[in-house]
Amino acid sequence: MNWLPKRKNRVAAFWGWFIDNKEAYFELNEFGRDKLFSQLEKKLHKVNRHLAFEFGESLVAGKREFIISADGVVEAFDDVIELFGNAPTLGNFDIIGFRQPHDEEFSIAYGDIELAWDDIFCTFEEDSEEVNLTLYIKGFTEENEDEFISASFILLDTVIGEYNVGMRIGEIEFTSYEGQPDVRPIKELQSLF
Repeated sequence: MNWLPKRKNRVAAFWGWFIDNKEAYFELNEFGRDKLFSQLEKKLHKVNRHLAFEFGESLVAGKREFIISADGVVEAFDDVIELFGNAPTLGNFDIIGFRQPHDEEFSIAYGDIELAWDDIFCTFEEDSEEVNLTLYIKGFTEENEDEFISASFILLDTVIGEYNVGMRIGEIEFTSYEGQPDVRPIKELQSLF
């Protein structure tokens, strides 16, 4: 006998729980934030253990952005799509599937590093299905490559969107930026998508 709820039931259960708790997530103040985020993470992980979330710090047109992300794990994309597709209409929230591209530059602090759009350059090759990238990163070394690679993926999400990173990007090679000729600012990737 299967004791795990069906996937559809897990999605419905998540949204039922969120509706019951939506006011606390709309208000989001410093007091109790960690506890709320921990609870939300546990509920999302019942749908898929790779799911992540973000909330907009400030309200936009009276609504708080609630972003549901696969955290770059392509195997979790279907669950993000299903959660987004079954999301209830909530007047105080703008529910968004996947991290979306941004027009304004963005920086990320990750571990001991800080990485901004102007710290990454690229070259790329397009084929009919995918774009293969080489990323040239200021300060990149073998000793800090794990932090830089993780931060680079988050920045790529802000430049071209999480869905495009997962579904349209093929191979990615990471190397140190040493003033190589013929590299392009990472922002130019937006024109491909």
